[in-house]
Amino acid sequence: MRETHPDDRGSFPENMINDRRAYYEVAPLDDGAHLGGINLGAIWSAVYRMRFWMLSIIGAFLLLGVIVSMLSTPIYEAEASVQIEQEAAKVIGTEQTDSTTAVQDSDRFLKTQLDIIRSRTIAESVGESLDLFDNDKFLEAMGEDAIDDSDGMQVQKHRRREAVTKVLSDNLSVFMPVDSRIVSIRFTSPDSALAAKVANSFVDSYIRNNLKRKFDTSSYAREFLRGQLQEAETRLAASEEKALDYSRQRQIVDTGNPASTDNASKPRSLTTSMLVQLNSELANAYSRRLVAEKQWEIARGSALLELPDVQNNSSMQRLLQQKATAQAQMEEELQKRKEDYPSVRQLAAQIRELDRQMGIIGGGVRVAIKNQYEAALAEERALTARMEELKRETLDEQSEAVQLSILQRGTQTNRNLYDLLLNRYNELNAEAGVQSNNLAVVDRAEEPRDPVLPNIPLNLLLFLLAGVGVACGVVFMREQMFDTIRLPDDVVRKLSTVAIGVIPDAGDELSVRDEVENPKSQLAEAFASLRTSLMLASSHGLPRSIMFVSTAQGEGKSTICYGVAAALQKIGKSVVIIDLDLRRPRQHRIFEIANRSGMSEVLTGNRTLDEVIIKDEKTGISVVPAGEIPPSPVELLSSQLLKDVIAQLVERFDAVLVDSPPLLGLADAVIIGSVVEKCLFVVAAGKTPSQGVRRAVGRLRASGVALAGVVLSRFSAKEAGYGYGYGYGYGYNMYSYEHKDD
Repeated sequence: MRETHPDDRGSFPENMINDRRAYYEVAPLDDGAHLGGINLGAIWSAVYRMRFWMLSIIGAFLLLGVIVSMLSTPIYEAEASVQIEQEAAKVIGTEQTDSTTAVQDSDRFLKTQLDIIRSRTIAESVGESLDLFDNDKFLEAMGEDAIDDSDGMQVQKHRRREAVTKVLSDNLSVFMPVDSRIVSIRFTSPDSALAAKVANSFVDSYIRNNLKRKFDTSSYAREFLRGQLQEAETRLAASEEKALDYSRQRQIVDTGNPASTDNASKPRSLTTSMLVQLNSELANAYSRRLVAEKQWEIARGSALLELPDVQNNSSMQRLLQQKATAQAQMEEELQKRKEDYPSVRQLAAQIRELDRQMGIIGGGVRVAIKNQYEAALAEERALTARMEELKRETLDEQSEAVQLSILQRGTQTNRNLYDLLLNRYNELNAEAGVQSNNLAVVDRAEEPRDPVLPNIPLNLLLFLLAGVGVACGVVFMREQMFDTIRLPDDVVRKLSTVAIGVIPDAGDELSVRDEVENPKSQLAEAFASLRTSLMLASSHGLPRSIMFVSTAQGEGKSTICYGVAAALQKIGKSVVIIDLDLRRPRQHRIFEIANRSGMSEVLTGNRTLDEVIIKDEKTGISVVPAGEIPPSPVELLSSQLLKDVIAQLVERFDAVLVDSPPLLGLADAVIIGSVVEKCLFVVAAGKTPSQGVRRAVGRLRASGVALAGVVLSRFSAKEAGYGYGYGYGYGYNMYSYEHKDD
């Protein structure tokens, strides 16, 4: 007989059971905060689990940073400063400087000066002034390799010059603030005295180069102006002579200013006047031709009587009236007589004669329209031909005048250019040797006392950041490579099912028994929470038969099966545990009983069910051990006898708990799942790969096994990275939720 208890399904209202069941089916168990789709709690747990590895990696990087800093050669930096004032270069020498343009071009000018300081020319000038190209002392002082002297002398000098120039450029830095015109020239070197010496040499070379460029520019300008003056003088003489010869050949008398653009007051030639008049007549002729052409197109495509000119003709109107009268008379006659009557035939002949006369008149009108069109066309063509002749004559006259104007303007331009060049040449001769400098030394470099490198705090910070980055990368790679289910939220996220229980890690089987018997222990609370969840797992409350299965061996399903049985036994439920793991049975070890006979003998018919049921005196739980290991467990489990045994036990006990073999690679669990009401899937936290669990759960679902949920076993909050007490709090919170509506 089944025993009853106040904590059975009857003590819960039906609506409360449905609400709680819906909660466990759809509500995800969150393990931490989420930000923009990122699970911060999962990230923190991964970091917590790998904290010692991360600290070791970061410590190693910090140690490496200290070693690198201590072994690095000290580098000194010397700094000199130069003030740069903008100075507009004089090209012509007479124009005023545009202050607006100078301000807008200031940034470009200053950037150009910085590029000049960094140029190869300045670096070579420094090397020559300090005699750095003669030997390898400078390269050795800068920590560079000496030049190989195996090649020829010329090749060696060239390589040394290239190497010294490169070292000077690489160790030079130029800086100028945005709101200042003072440029800082800095040079770094392992030798502090050498750093100051080279920095000052860069300043001196830059100033010398600036003065030299100005002097070279002035000298080049004088030479250039001298040549330009000679060419301008020759061009001026040639242009004056050419303009005079052209006037004589064309017999052109210049009474005004041919180069002037104001030609309104100049008298026009007869050809030009005729061209203007003929152009007006041609426009009128063109208009008349268009009108006549349009009239002819209408007359040619229309019937004669539809033409307006024909309709307006007086003779045509008279004939039309006569025809209308004759037709009216003929209609009257036809009403009285036949068509061959003499009077009728006479009227018909009269109408035909009138039609012939109208045709002659209409044809004449059409011919007249055509003649008007042809006359207008001939007039237009004649005027056009004459227009072309006058155009050619006018263009010839204009060409001669324009050519003369071109020659005269060229002469004037050459004269102005010659005067301008002569004035500028005289100014440059007067200013020769006087050079102004827009550069001034503000501070000369002094020998630095403290090195700028290595910067130990900066190095440690960089190595710290690098260590943190590498440590985070290691954590990420480990999480990707060892993807397991560690938290209840992982069950929802990775398996798309609900985690109905979290069982903490309690050690070996004997320790589990001791913990379960202690009602105040964390393990007892966890099994109590799981028991409550199972009592809401079906429409009638606690499922009558429950199978405990896992992906692989050693995930704690046998222990959890025992714990659930103990939790149900505490509230007065009659419970029986069936060990159907006929390959590696465990329940007889937990209960510390012999495994001489059990389910193997029952399924083979050698024993009855009553003969193999053993009741534990200490806990009151009934257990059916696995018995002897059969050669073919699948055949025994596939028999109808298994269904009958489960049915008999369901009638005798409140709950039948089945400890089944692991799922992957075996068919035993699928067969057992088909004869029980619910299946409880056990996953060892942080042990089993998620992919294997997904395949196992998918296999159960594909076989039609009713999955009640997932139990996370051997859960360690400390290893999971959520601090002590997470597992207990999780179970307690679930229990609290189930009673919050009571």
